Amino acid sequence: MTRVSILFLSSICFIIILNLTTFSGCDTVKEKHYTVGIINPSTGLEEVVRGFRSGMEEHGYHEGKNITYLYAGPLDSTDRVDPAIDEMLANKVDLIYSLTTPVTKKLKEALTGKEVPGVFGPVFDPVFSGIVESMTRPGGMLTGVSVRGSTPKALEYLHKVAPGVKHVYVPFHFTDDAAFATVEDLRKAAAKLDIQITTENISNAQELENALAHVPDDADALWMTCSHLLFSNVDKIVGAALSSKIPSASSTQSPNRKGIVVAYGESDFQLGKQVSRLAHTILRGTPPSALPVETADFFLRIDLKAAQALGINVPGNILRQANYIDR
Repeated sequence: MTRVSILFLSSICFIIILNLTTFSGCDTVKEKHYTVGIINPSTGLEEVVRGFRSGMEEHGYHEGKNITYLYAGPLDSTDRVDPAIDEMLANKVDLIYSLTTPVTKKLKEALTGKEVPGVFGPVFDPVFSGIVESMTRPGGMLTGVSVRGSTPKALEYLHKVAPGVKHVYVPFHFTDDAAFATVEDLRKAAAKLDIQITTENISNAQELENALAHVPDDADALWMTCSHLLFSNVDKIVGAALSSKIPSASSTQSPNRKGIVVAYGESDFQLGKQVSRLAHTILRGTPPSALPVETADFFLRIDLKAAQALGINVPGNILRQANYIDR
Protein backbone atom coordinates (compact mmCIF):
# COMPACT_ATOMS: atom_id res chain seq x y z
CA MET A 1 0.00 0.00 0.00
CA THR A 2 1.42 3.33 -0.98
CA ARG A 3 2.02 6.15 1.46
CA VAL A 4 -0.70 8.20 -0.30
CA SER A 5 -3.22 5.38 0.18
CA ILE A 6 -2.33 5.07 3.86
CA LEU A 7 -2.77 8.82 4.36
CA PHE A 8 -6.10 8.71 2.50
CA LEU A 9 -7.44 5.83 4.61
CA SER A 10 -6.20 7.52 7.78
CA SER A 11 -8.10 10.69 6.83
CA ILE A 12 -11.29 8.70 6.16
CA CYS A 13 -11.01 6.92 9.53
CA PHE A 14 -10.41 10.23 11.30
CA ILE A 15 -13.54 11.72 9.72
CA ILE A 16 -15.66 8.69 10.67
CA ILE A 17 -14.41 8.74 14.27
CA LEU A 18 -15.03 12.50 14.48
CA ASN A 19 -18.60 12.08 13.22
CA LEU A 20 -19.29 9.24 15.65
CA THR A 21 -17.93 11.31 18.50
CA THR A 22 -20.04 14.27 17.47
CA PHE A 23 -23.28 12.24 17.26
CA SER A 24 -22.45 10.50 20.53
CA GLY A 25 -21.92 13.90 22.11
CA CYS A 26 -25.37 15.05 20.87
CA ASP A 27 -26.96 12.25 22.86
CA THR A 28 -25.51 13.68 26.06
CA VAL A 29 -26.74 17.23 25.44
CA LYS A 30 -29.75 17.73 27.71
CA GLU A 31 -32.95 19.17 26.25
CA LYS A 32 -33.93 22.43 27.95
CA HIS A 33 -36.36 21.89 30.80
CA TYR A 34 -38.98 24.59 31.38
CA THR A 35 -40.86 25.51 34.54
CA VAL A 36 -44.25 27.17 34.09
CA GLY A 37 -46.44 28.51 36.88
CA ILE A 38 -50.24 28.59 36.57
CA ILE A 39 -52.48 30.81 38.70
CA ASN A 40 -56.16 29.92 38.53
CA PRO A 41 -58.58 31.43 41.07
CA SER A 42 -61.65 29.34 40.18
CA THR A 43 -62.65 25.69 39.98
CA GLY A 44 -64.92 26.79 37.13
CA LEU A 45 -61.86 27.49 34.97
CA GLU A 46 -60.20 24.09 35.27
CA GLU A 47 -61.22 23.32 31.68
CA VAL A 48 -59.12 26.29 30.51
CA VAL A 49 -56.10 24.90 32.35
CA ARG A 50 -56.75 21.49 30.79
CA GLY A 51 -56.84 23.08 27.33
CA PHE A 52 -53.60 24.93 28.04
CA ARG A 53 -51.76 21.80 29.10
CA SER A 54 -53.15 19.87 26.13
CA GLY A 55 -51.95 22.61 23.79
CA MET A 56 -48.51 22.62 25.38
CA GLU A 57 -48.34 18.86 24.87
CA GLU A 58 -49.10 19.36 21.18
CA HIS A 59 -46.28 21.90 20.98
CA GLY A 60 -43.82 19.34 22.34
CA TYR A 61 -43.82 20.06 26.08
CA HIS A 62 -44.19 16.79 27.97
CA GLU A 63 -44.66 16.94 31.71
CA GLY A 64 -41.97 15.04 33.56
CA LYS A 65 -39.70 15.18 30.52
CA ASN A 66 -39.10 18.79 29.47
CA ILE A 67 -41.63 20.82 31.44
CA THR A 68 -42.73 21.16 35.06
CA TYR A 69 -45.95 22.92 36.04
CA LEU A 70 -46.13 24.74 39.34
CA TYR A 71 -49.85 24.28 39.86
CA ALA A 72 -51.59 22.95 42.94
CA GLY A 73 -55.10 23.55 41.64
CA PRO A 74 -57.50 26.49 41.91
CA LEU A 75 -56.86 28.97 44.70
CA ASP A 76 -59.63 29.27 47.25
CA SER A 77 -59.01 32.99 47.77
CA THR A 78 -57.53 35.89 45.81
CA ASP A 79 -55.49 36.61 48.95
CA ARG A 80 -53.34 33.66 47.94
CA VAL A 81 -52.44 35.11 44.53
CA ASP A 82 -49.50 37.30 45.64
CA PRO A 83 -47.85 34.53 47.73
CA ALA A 84 -48.29 32.12 44.80
CA ILE A 85 -46.55 34.54 42.43
CA ASP A 86 -43.72 35.12 44.93
CA GLU A 87 -43.20 31.37 45.27
CA MET A 88 -43.08 30.92 41.49
CA LEU A 89 -40.54 33.69 41.09
CA ALA A 90 -38.44 32.19 43.87
CA ASN A 91 -38.46 28.91 41.93
CA LYS A 92 -37.12 30.75 38.88
CA VAL A 93 -40.00 29.93 36.56
CA ASP A 94 -39.60 30.48 32.84
CA LEU A 95 -43.16 31.78 32.44
CA ILE A 96 -46.31 32.42 34.50
CA TYR A 97 -49.83 31.88 33.16
CA SER A 98 -52.63 33.85 34.86
CA LEU A 99 -56.37 33.34 34.50
CA THR A 100 -58.91 36.19 34.97
CA THR A 101 -58.52 39.95 35.09
CA PRO A 102 -57.96 40.42 38.86
CA VAL A 103 -55.20 37.80 38.94
CA THR A 104 -53.51 39.20 35.83
CA LYS A 105 -53.48 42.72 37.28
CA LYS A 106 -51.63 41.35 40.30
CA LEU A 107 -49.23 39.46 38.02
CA LYS A 108 -48.47 42.59 36.02
CA GLU A 109 -47.51 44.42 39.19
CA ALA A 110 -45.33 41.54 40.36
CA LEU A 111 -43.47 41.27 37.04
CA THR A 112 -42.66 44.98 36.81
CA GLY A 113 -38.89 45.36 36.60
CA LYS A 114 -38.34 41.61 36.22
CA GLU A 115 -37.36 39.51 33.21
CA VAL A 116 -39.93 36.76 33.73
CA PRO A 117 -42.61 36.74 30.99
CA GLY A 118 -46.29 36.01 31.46
CA VAL A 119 -49.37 35.07 29.46
CA PHE A 120 -53.00 35.58 30.36
CA GLY A 121 -56.44 34.34 29.37
CA PRO A 122 -59.26 34.68 29.89
CA VAL A 123 -59.04 38.43 30.49
CA PHE A 124 -62.07 40.43 29.41
CA ASP A 125 -60.42 43.62 28.17
CA PRO A 126 -56.71 43.97 29.03
CA VAL A 127 -56.55 47.55 27.69
CA PHE A 128 -59.59 48.69 29.72
CA SER A 129 -58.06 47.05 32.81
CA GLY A 130 -54.64 48.65 32.30
CA ILE A 131 -52.86 45.33 31.83
CA VAL A 132 -51.42 46.19 28.39
CA GLU A 133 -50.80 49.42 26.53
CA SER A 134 -52.71 48.33 23.44
CA MET A 135 -53.90 45.16 21.73
CA THR A 136 -51.26 45.39 19.00
CA ARG A 137 -48.41 46.63 21.21
CA PRO A 138 -48.90 45.21 24.70
CA GLY A 139 -45.58 46.42 26.08
CA GLY A 140 -44.15 45.06 29.32
CA MET A 141 -43.87 41.36 30.09
CA LEU A 142 -47.43 40.24 29.39
CA THR A 143 -49.57 39.25 26.43
CA GLY A 144 -52.49 36.89 26.07
CA VAL A 145 -56.09 36.39 25.00
CA SER A 146 -58.98 38.84 25.42
CA VAL A 147 -62.59 37.64 25.51
CA ARG A 148 -64.40 40.95 25.02
CA GLY A 149 -66.58 41.32 21.93
CA SER A 150 -69.22 38.59 22.15
CA THR A 151 -71.90 40.43 24.18
CA PRO A 152 -73.83 42.18 21.34
CA LYS A 153 -74.11 38.94 19.36
CA ALA A 154 -75.05 36.97 22.48
CA LEU A 155 -77.96 39.32 23.16
CA GLU A 156 -79.00 39.05 19.51
CA TYR A 157 -79.11 35.27 19.80
CA LEU A 158 -81.19 35.49 22.97
CA HIS A 159 -83.62 37.79 21.20
CA LYS A 160 -83.92 35.34 18.29
CA VAL A 161 -84.41 32.35 20.57
CA ALA A 162 -86.92 34.18 22.81
CA PRO A 163 -88.38 37.12 20.86
CA GLY A 164 -90.60 38.05 23.79
CA VAL A 165 -87.65 39.12 25.93
CA LYS A 166 -87.98 42.83 26.65
CA HIS A 167 -86.47 43.08 30.13
CA VAL A 168 -83.19 41.46 31.21
CA TYR A 169 -82.10 41.28 34.86
CA VAL A 170 -78.33 41.48 35.41
CA PRO A 171 -76.77 40.94 38.85
CA PHE A 172 -73.11 41.88 38.45
CA HIS A 173 -69.96 42.28 40.51
CA PHE A 174 -69.62 46.03 40.09
CA THR A 175 -65.99 46.24 41.25
CA ASP A 176 -64.90 43.60 38.70
CA ASP A 177 -63.55 45.22 35.50
CA ALA A 178 -64.82 42.37 33.31
CA ALA A 179 -68.34 42.50 34.74
CA PHE A 180 -68.45 46.29 34.50
CA ALA A 181 -67.37 46.26 30.86
CA THR A 182 -69.83 43.45 30.06
CA VAL A 183 -72.71 45.57 31.38
CA GLU A 184 -71.47 48.52 29.34
CA ASP A 185 -71.54 46.41 26.16
CA LEU A 186 -74.90 44.91 27.13
CA ARG A 187 -76.55 48.32 27.58
CA LYS A 188 -75.38 49.49 24.15
CA ALA A 189 -76.60 46.31 22.46
CA ALA A 190 -79.92 46.38 24.35
CA ALA A 191 -80.65 49.95 23.26
CA LYS A 192 -80.55 48.84 19.61
CA LEU A 193 -83.00 46.00 20.31
CA ASP A 194 -85.31 48.07 22.53
CA ILE A 195 -84.60 45.82 25.52
CA GLN A 196 -84.60 47.14 29.08
CA ILE A 197 -81.62 46.29 31.28
CA THR A 198 -81.92 46.24 35.08
CA THR A 199 -78.67 45.77 36.97
CA GLU A 200 -78.09 44.80 40.59
CA ASN A 201 -74.74 45.63 42.20
CA ILE A 202 -73.23 42.76 44.16
CA SER A 203 -69.83 42.29 45.75
CA ASN A 204 -70.00 38.85 47.39
CA ALA A 205 -71.83 35.52 47.29
CA GLN A 206 -74.40 36.54 49.90
CA GLU A 207 -75.37 39.65 47.96
CA LEU A 208 -75.69 37.51 44.83
CA GLU A 209 -78.02 35.13 46.64
CA ASN A 210 -80.14 38.07 47.81
CA ALA A 211 -80.29 39.45 44.25
CA LEU A 212 -81.31 36.07 42.83
CA ALA A 213 -84.02 35.77 45.47
CA HIS A 214 -85.54 39.04 44.27
CA VAL A 215 -85.62 38.76 40.48
CA PRO A 216 -88.06 41.44 39.22
CA ASP A 217 -91.50 40.02 38.44
CA ASP A 218 -91.47 41.54 34.96
CA ALA A 219 -87.96 40.29 34.02
CA ASP A 220 -87.96 38.11 30.88
CA ALA A 221 -84.41 36.79 31.18
CA LEU A 222 -81.46 36.55 33.57
CA TRP A 223 -77.96 37.41 32.35
CA MET A 224 -74.66 36.00 33.64
CA THR A 225 -71.79 38.44 33.20
CA CYS A 226 -68.09 37.63 32.89
CA SER A 227 -66.97 37.53 36.53
CA HIS A 228 -65.14 35.13 38.85
CA LEU A 229 -67.86 35.61 41.48
CA LEU A 230 -70.59 34.59 39.05
CA PHE A 231 -68.52 31.77 37.54
CA SER A 232 -68.39 30.24 41.01
CA ASN A 233 -72.18 30.42 41.37
CA VAL A 234 -73.49 29.38 37.96
CA ASP A 235 -75.76 26.70 39.41
CA LYS A 236 -77.49 29.27 41.62
CA ILE A 237 -78.01 31.58 38.64
CA VAL A 238 -79.49 28.78 36.55
CA GLY A 239 -81.68 27.73 39.46
CA ALA A 240 -83.02 31.25 39.97
CA ALA A 241 -83.87 31.57 36.27
CA LEU A 242 -85.72 28.25 36.26
CA SER A 243 -87.60 29.21 39.44
CA SER A 244 -88.68 32.45 37.75
CA LYS A 245 -89.53 30.48 34.57
CA ILE A 246 -87.30 32.69 32.44
CA PRO A 247 -84.26 31.84 30.27
CA SER A 248 -80.71 32.55 31.34
CA ALA A 249 -78.13 33.82 28.88
CA SER A 250 -74.49 34.81 28.80
CA SER A 251 -71.77 36.21 26.56
CA THR A 252 -69.30 33.70 27.96
CA GLN A 253 -69.06 29.94 28.15
CA SER A 254 -66.72 30.15 31.12
CA PRO A 255 -67.45 28.02 32.91
CA ASN A 256 -69.41 25.60 30.75
CA ARG A 257 -72.39 24.56 32.85
CA LYS A 258 -75.69 23.07 31.78
CA GLY A 259 -78.75 25.25 32.19
CA ILE A 260 -77.68 28.48 30.48
CA VAL A 261 -80.16 28.53 27.58
CA VAL A 262 -78.11 30.75 25.26
CA ALA A 263 -74.36 31.26 25.58
CA TYR A 264 -72.20 32.89 22.94
CA GLY A 265 -68.56 33.39 23.81
CA GLU A 266 -65.23 31.68 24.25
CA SER A 267 -64.86 27.93 24.71
CA ASP A 268 -62.78 27.19 27.81
CA PHE A 269 -60.76 24.33 26.33
CA GLN A 270 -60.07 26.10 23.03
CA LEU A 271 -59.11 29.29 24.89
CA GLY A 272 -56.52 27.36 26.89
CA LYS A 273 -55.05 25.93 23.70
CA GLN A 274 -54.89 29.42 22.18
CA VAL A 275 -52.95 30.69 25.20
CA SER A 276 -50.57 27.71 24.92
CA ARG A 277 -49.54 28.80 21.44
CA LEU A 278 -48.52 32.21 22.76
CA ALA A 279 -46.68 30.56 25.66
CA HIS A 280 -44.78 28.32 23.22
CA THR A 281 -43.74 31.34 21.14
CA ILE A 282 -42.48 33.13 24.25
CA LEU A 283 -40.55 30.12 25.54
CA ARG A 284 -38.86 29.91 22.14
CA GLY A 285 -37.50 33.43 22.62
CA THR A 286 -40.07 35.98 21.42
CA PRO A 287 -40.75 38.66 24.08
CA PRO A 288 -44.39 39.21 25.09
CA SER A 289 -44.15 42.85 24.03
CA ALA A 290 -43.71 41.68 20.42
CA LEU A 291 -46.84 39.49 20.46
CA PRO A 292 -50.18 41.27 19.93
CA VAL A 293 -52.99 40.38 22.29
CA GLU A 294 -55.38 37.99 20.55
CA THR A 295 -59.18 37.84 20.74
CA ALA A 296 -60.69 34.49 21.58
CA ASP A 297 -62.76 32.57 19.07
CA PHE A 298 -66.46 32.68 19.96
CA PHE A 299 -68.90 29.76 19.85
CA LEU A 300 -72.66 29.45 20.18
CA ARG A 301 -74.05 26.98 22.72
CA ILE A 302 -77.74 26.22 23.07
CA ASP A 303 -79.08 24.20 26.00
CA LEU A 304 -82.06 22.64 24.25
CA LYS A 305 -83.17 20.71 27.32
CA ALA A 306 -83.31 23.89 29.44
CA ALA A 307 -85.13 25.74 26.65
CA GLN A 308 -87.74 23.00 26.30
CA ALA A 309 -88.27 22.95 30.07
CA LEU A 310 -89.25 26.62 29.79
CA GLY A 311 -91.48 26.03 26.77
CA ILE A 312 -89.09 27.81 24.40
CA ASN A 313 -89.05 26.49 20.84
CA VAL A 314 -85.57 27.24 19.52
CA PRO A 315 -85.73 28.07 15.77
CA GLY A 316 -84.13 25.51 13.48
CA ASN A 317 -81.88 28.08 11.82
CA ILE A 318 -80.39 28.96 15.24
CA LEU A 319 -79.79 25.30 16.06
CA ARG A 320 -77.98 24.92 12.74
CA GLN A 321 -75.69 27.79 13.71
CA ALA A 322 -74.92 26.35 17.13
CA ASN A 323 -71.46 24.90 17.74
CA TYR A 324 -72.70 22.98 20.77
CA ILE A 325 -76.17 21.73 21.65
CA ASP A 326 -76.96 20.31 25.09
CA ARG A 327 -79.89 17.93 24.83
